[in-house]
Amino acid sequence: MQNELLLLTAPPASGKTFLLNQFMQDLNQKVLVIVPLRALANELIALWGDRCWVMTPEEWIVKKPRAQILIFDEFHLFFYWGDTFRERMWECFYEATLESRFCLLLTATMTMDMLEVFKTYHCNFSRISWVDVGNQQLKNAPFRYYKYPSKNWLTNYFDQLIPASGTGLIFCQYRHEVRSWEEKLKQKNFKCWSCVGGEAAEFSKLVRTGVVPDFIVATTVLSHGVNLPVISRIYFTYQVRNLDFWIQMVARGGRRGEAFDVFALENPNGLEWNGLKNYLAIRLLTMKMSVYNFILAIQEWFLKA
Repeated sequence: MQNELLLLTAPPASGKTFLLNQFMQDLNQKVLVIVPLRALANELIALWGDRCWVMTPEEWIVKKPRAQILIFDEFHLFFYWGDTFRERMWECFYEATLESRFCLLLTATMTMDMLEVFKTYHCNFSRISWVDVGNQQLKNAPFRYYKYPSKNWLTNYFDQLIPASGTGLIFCQYRHEVRSWEEKLKQKNFKCWSCVGGEAAEFSKLVRTGVVPDFIVATTVLSHGVNLPVISRIYFTYQVRNLDFWIQMVARGGRRGEAFDVFALENPNGLEWNGLKNYLAIRLLTMKMSVYNFILAIQEWFLKA
């Protein structure tokens, strides 16, 4: 008997984990859940225990447990990572689904190119369906979105006006930038955590301690799946060219419905945007920087005098 395949697209933080909980409670058989992220797999194992198998694609290739019901979470990463540096992801997908009766694919983002590839799966499945609750959409939009003029502006902003409340999340393009920002913030006596590829599992242990940092600095490794403290501000130190990743990264804020601000180098994708209001807001922040610098200069002069 051939498989039935269902793709479900829903905005980040829209309750997919709750849906899976209900789904598994209604079943009287074990489910196999495949996730591309080791840290996410650990969190699901802690949540569901022995009610299901949870593993990464590479783990499945080694152990190869069989199940008639399969779930693939964060499925868009199979396209981004499976086509590049983790080719065994697709090997896992095609082999694991051969004996399954039902396969559920979960993701918040699927580009049109990915959907075209998805249509070709007809050759492997007797029936495929796509339920679109909201593809490439944010459930909770930022309260304020600042498009700043340059990376130097953001650096100056941090040097002068670092907000003191809530946790800020800084996304960097490269690992060495993460280390540089972390060092700079720690020198200013801020409690700062960092995370790059291969460190997500250790980072999750930090989150479970309940300690709330002032800042988290990371690459895109924290844009998918891994639980975070409540995020008040998100900063981008580079332009994000990929809409899927932009949505996933911005969605790290507002996951519990709280207000959050975003500072970025590009116009927002799919959000209401007023260039004049943004310009005035940036000018106001720049003026605050100038006033702060002036006060520091006066204080320094009096100390020298």
